[in-house]
This record gives sequence, C-alpha cells and structure tokens, in this order.
Amino acid sequence: MKLVLIGDIHLYTLRVPLRRLLSRRAMAHANLLLNRRHHFNHGLLPAVIERARLLKPDHVLFSGDVSTSSLESEFQDFLDHARPLLEAAPCTLVPGNHDRYTFRSRRVRRIETLLGGLLPEGFPHVRALRPGWTLLALDSAVPNRFVSRGALGRAQLRRALEAIGAVPPDQALLVLCHYPCSLPDDVPSPWSRSLKEARALERALAACPGRVVYLHGHIHRPWRAATTEGGAAFECINAGAPCQIGTAWPLGQGFWEINLPDDPQGQLKTRHHALHPGPGHPSGQAVAADASRADGTDPPRAGRGPVEGRWRVGAGP
Repeated sequence: MKLVLIGDIHLYTLRVPLRRLLSRRAMAHANLLLNRRHHFNHGLLPAVIERARLLKPDHVLFSGDVSTSSLESEFQDFLDHARPLLEAAPCTLVPGNHDRYTFRSRRVRRIETLLGGLLPEGFPHVRALRPGWTLLALDSAVPNRFVSRGALGRAQLRRALEAIGAVPPDQALLVLCHYPCSLPDDVPSPWSRSLKEARALERALAACPGRVVYLHGHIHRPWRAATTEGGAAFECINAGAPCQIGTAWPLGQGFWEINLPDDPQGQLKTRHHALHPGPGHPSGQAVAADASRADGTDPPRAGRGPVEGRWRVGAGP
C-alpha cells in the first residue's frame, strides 16, 4: 500500500481586515509580515501536488498546518491547490496548531466546517488501512494565548492509549499527529512548542505490543529516525514543510512516499521527494527573491509563476 505524507503547507493571506486582527491572529500576522512570508514560496505547491498525484497513492495523509491563522481564505486556497490530489485518492487530515489558531476558530469549528470531508468525524480516529496495518489519527491542535503548545486532552489520550495497547504483536500501528512525541537529539524541544502529553504517548507507543510508525509535522525539517524509550524502539517520520525555502532546501522540503509492506513486520520502504534547482535556477536565490512581493500584496492564488527544477528522490535527509 502506497501512502503520501505532506506536512506544513502554511498558506496565508496578507490582507486581513483590522477587526480580524483583534485576537491572537495579530501575532501570527506580525510574524507573517516580518518573517514567515520571506521563507515560504507557495508557487512550489502545484509541483508538489502534481508529483504526489503522479505517484498514484492509495491514501494521502496531511499532518496539519495547511493554514497560517485559520482564516477561511487560507482553507479555501488549500482546497483549490490540493484538489487534483484530493480527487485522486482518499485523504486524511489532522489539524495543526495554526489550523485552530484562534479561540473563535475553534468555537465555530471552522476547519471542521470547511475541510470536513478530510478530517475524521471524531478523535482519536482508528481505522484499518490494510490487513495488519491500523491508522490512529490524533487531534492535538488547541488555541493558546501566547504559546504554540499542543494537547490531546484526557479523554482523547485515554482512548488513544487503549487503542495502542490493543494492537496485536503481529500487526502494526501507524499514528498520525501534528506534534512529535519524540525528537532526535540535535533538535531542541522547547516547552512552549511541544505536545503536553508527549512523554505519556511516547511511553505507550514504546510499550505497544505491535510495530509502531509515528508520522507528524510541526517542525519544519524532514527526517526519518528511530526513537528508543525504555529499551523499545519505534520509527518517526517528520513530514517537513513543502513550500519552505532556504539554503538546504532552495525549492522546498518536499514530501514523503511510504510503502507499507504486506507483512507488518517487513521492511518499511520510504522515499523522500524534494524539488532541487535545475538549469534555470542554479541556486536558491532566484526562488527566494520571488518569495514575497516588495509592496506586501498577496501573490497570485495559483502561485508565483513556473518553477524550474528536478525531483530528487532518496531514502530521506
């Protein structure tokens, strides 16, 4: 079974009515104007979506943060951009902290209303992906006043722990959550940006009778790594941010292709797809310069013009 994992897209709207900035969104918008928009090029998104569609996945997983401040226009942009992929395969999306950024967005259930066909009806969401493989989707997105901390809540955590403990030894569990529960040694884990129940979740996954593969986003850096807790190990795959540009990723951080073996204990084959500069872009400078307009206006909805590059496929960063 072939899966595609896509992480933090962070579509944004620059022109926001003043009345809608009278909330925590003012912080997001200030960061957007001063920082984030200079590091994201959403002109890359059509190429990412098309590449993923051509892989003909059996299921597509989105690890959250498709928006920047949970505005209606941001969610609509996501639907417009991702439509070719959404129509090509079943999709499951878990919300990220930016998708439920304000208390009002949670109160009116904005992401549930606008992206309802992609979100599970309830969390934790447990479903069979294929014989021997079960998906556990978790909702860790909660609004906060000053921090970006995630939380599952007591009821969801209790039911998630029950689902984890019920996995037979000869089967495997695929967990999808926006926040990581474990990080590589060289990645900082500030309290203000972590998952409240990370340690409890990590311990439960390490003690799971079956195999565990944990898929997440939140930290804009793709990786595949093993974590060890109490002598037991499970795998973690971080989606990365497909439209974030920089020295290491001049044309975005790409996405993951994950092939589930027939035998749940068999080799998990993954491929990381990342667009790298071609002859038209010998470096990332041309793309970075196009990442935002000097006058501060919104870029065209469909992107910022053609992107030249070649796809590099490998086992991962």
